[in-house]
Amino acid sequence: MVPAVSGVMTPEMRLKNISIVLCRPRYGGNIGAAARAVKNMGLGKLVLVAPEDYHFSEARMFASNALDVLDDALTFDTLQEAVAGHKIVLGASRRKKSHRIRIMTPRESAGHINGNLEEGSAAILFGPEDNGLTSAEIEPCQGIISIPADGRQPSLNLAQAVMVVAYEMRVGIEGLPSVRSFGSASRPESGQMLKQVSSVLERSGFYIQNPRERVLLHLREIFSEGVKTSQDARIIRGIFRRIFWKLEQTQIEDDHHRSNAKSSGSNQNSPDNSEGELTEKLRTRD
Repeated sequence: MVPAVSGVMTPEMRLKNISIVLCRPRYGGNIGAAARAVKNMGLGKLVLVAPEDYHFSEARMFASNALDVLDDALTFDTLQEAVAGHKIVLGASRRKKSHRIRIMTPRESAGHINGNLEEGSAAILFGPEDNGLTSAEIEPCQGIISIPADGRQPSLNLAQAVMVVAYEMRVGIEGLPSVRSFGSASRPESGQMLKQVSSVLERSGFYIQNPRERVLLHLREIFSEGVKTSQDARIIRGIFRRIFWKLEQTQIEDDHHRSNAKSSGSNQNSPDNSEGELTEKLRTRD
């Protein structure tokens, strides 16, 4: 068992106190892939109980970057030796007929193990590829882990089953990582953002028909919670409509000024009716 520092077990220590035990495995590929799952999810030891003769080269190939886990795997002749010293022993099995033993999903088993690791380390047993754990091998288990699967094909490959359970152990103990790694905006950052947005709305004329304080109140909620209601969506659409209109108006005015510059350069005496045309354009757009 990995000892706790100052009486506190970190998530990493908890995961390292969980061993995966393969009973009578037959194929090197599954052993190697199980070693990889152990390392992927940060668990402790890989333990082999009475393994059949398997191709070690195949196991190494499937282990990929987890050769250290494979090379350090413990091998025992009996299950009794393999689980000696473990306080928590669970078995992965599709057997659900026994009423004397608790049956858990992988997620429930992660909670059970995590809640009892202070008492000692845990071992999770998996049976061989063809028949799974026998009744005798389930005997020392305090519970059964049953992986929900489609009834038309409920049997999982050994290494797949190890990965499913190992993943749930990691999620149950360490939790899911945040999808975003940028952190939350501080109050000053949020305030500056809202101030800049307000300046744009001021320049666009959005506040002419929309009360500033009410608009900013809605925007604070939208920036905090996201667009959740039809009213939120109407506010955002209204803002962009006004900004788009302002950009178009600015473009018209720029065109007008360029036209005036050309006219004054080519014909100083010709009357300038472009201002009236601009007014008519704006009136038509309004």
